[in-house]
Amino acid sequence: MRGLKAMTDECSLHARWMSSYVDGELDAGHAVDMEAHVLRCGECSERVNFLRATRVSMKRTADKRAPDALRARVAAAMLAEKRRVKEADREHAGGAKLVSWKYAAALAAAAGVVLSIGATRNRDAAAPTADLARRGATEMASTMGVGFDSLIDDLVALHAHPLPPETTNPDELQRFDPLVGVPVRKPVFQPFGASFHGARVHAMRDRRAALLQYTVQGNHRVTVYVFDPRAVPMQATRLRPRVVRERSVFVGNLRGYSVAAAETRNGVGYALASDLSDDQSAQLVLAAVQQ
Repeated sequence: MRGLKAMTDECSLHARWMSSYVDGELDAGHAVDMEAHVLRCGECSERVNFLRATRVSMKRTADKRAPDALRARVAAAMLAEKRRVKEADREHAGGAKLVSWKYAAALAAAAGVVLSIGATRNRDAAAPTADLARRGATEMASTMGVGFDSLIDDLVALHAHPLPPETTNPDELQRFDPLVGVPVRKPVFQPFGASFHGARVHAMRDRRAALLQYTVQGNHRVTVYVFDPRAVPMQATRLRPRVVRERSVFVGNLRGYSVAAAETRNGVGYALASDLSDDQSAQLVLAAVQQ
């Protein structure tokens, strides 16, 4: 396969869904977004073809079934995870179903077991396929960081290429609480003259955040993440720590956008991206955590 170019923000966002899309496990709403992106993006179309070719090669190499007992354990674990996801989706009635990365991991583990059995019987034949699979895993892992940096990357990508909201009614935000793990409420952002445009839940591997969309001061778009800082600890990585009105705030500039993050006293994390100045973004996120 040809060398892959550096991905755009939009490509980085869709790369997180690519494996589930190829496996047919992506929900309908995200699948439509993915198909539209792949049709207009040659690089991502190539990645999809690469992943599909990898799976075909794995199937050809894995010419022996895994032991029945092992297959039964894997199937039971996958069934339990499917039930858990369905229960979470019922709580989030009316919204788009979200793919569980734990379920995707179980599929990957099962495929890996079968591949290893086939490779043991025919090591020479399996070597090219194993190398192809390792290259694919390395490429995809490089686009899926973990932690606060990953959350900020997601936020900036979604601000640059916004997705349509699941709801425009702020009274419905409390439905997101069990999915995000913290109370999700609409910041007022006084005295910035903010207008609320909608919200959706966004999956970050096995975690979720609420994404809120605003305009402030007339025409400045602001994208806000509400997340659980116990699951994604806030750390001074690419953002700089700053003390504003005796409160700790993280501020920085990524890919041309101003980013700020802070935590309320009762443990709710807020991060936002905008085209405002760093000082304005810091004041904005401070208004969210102090209300």
